[in-house]
Amino acid sequence: MKISWSECLCLILLLLQQTTVSTLERFEVLGPADPVVAVAGEDVVLPCYLKPNISAVDLHVEWFRVQTKDLLVHLYRDHEDRNENQVPSYRGRTSLFPEELKKGNTSLKLYDVRSSDDGPYKCFVHSDEWFEGSSIYLNIQAVGTQPVISIEGYKEGGISLVCESKGWYPQPEVVWMDSEGHSLPAGHTETHTDSMGLFTVRRRVIVQETETNRFTCRVLQEDLNEIKETITNIPGEMFHRAHPWKVTFAVVFILAAVCIIGCSVLSHRFAKLRRKRGISLKLLFTFLFFRDKKL
Repeated sequence: MKISWSECLCLILLLLQQTTVSTLERFEVLGPADPVVAVAGEDVVLPCYLKPNISAVDLHVEWFRVQTKDLLVHLYRDHEDRNENQVPSYRGRTSLFPEELKKGNTSLKLYDVRSSDDGPYKCFVHSDEWFEGSSIYLNIQAVGTQPVISIEGYKEGGISLVCESKGWYPQPEVVWMDSEGHSLPAGHTETHTDSMGLFTVRRRVIVQETETNRFTCRVLQEDLNEIKETITNIPGEMFHRAHPWKVTFAVVFILAAVCIIGCSVLSHRFAKLRRKRGISLKLLFTFLFFRDKKL
């Protein structure tokens, strides 16, 4: 079977057209190399772009949380958002940029971020002929409040102090220190999370009387390079109440000293009085003796 030049030319043009169309439909999905940092409670954009910057209006755009099982964060399909199967915690908190889709911008905006949003995401874009994806890591951060120190009372011969700070993410470390900056042995750090997943930390310590009675609670988050600390000064009189036996001993000692001094004074006066009485009796006896002799 012979093929004419015209048929051969048509076949070549058809192959070239298919190759060109296939090449045009191919694209890359690009995201940031470094983690995206966001502050809890604020909004954040997770960048994602197509290369070349072809329109994504007719494409499918899917955002997932990368976990043991991928969880749908946002779905754009058939020219509209289709979030029926979206993870409930993201409901009402995600959107694309409709006008930017024409420029190949498939970035996701996440509203009111919380600690549970922290972690890896996948931006997945596909057409009927091609698909590609890119991974983005979202790093949530939150700097907590200034530590608050409270006196709980007397315990184990000392004073029990508690330090508390709220609103941290990730979880910070709590350290008690003396006036020289040396760490003090303290109890374990108690942790609680609020509705946004932010940490409240609390740690107790029992302190004894020192020369300065100055103590510091330091809360630090190394990943954020953040340190907050509060210093407290405790009056020395408060430590005396922590040792009631010392007060009792002091009172007994004072009373004993008063008794000893009182007894000594009384004894001295009694001896002096006896001496006076002894002299008076001698004079009386002498007077009587001479009077009888004269008679």
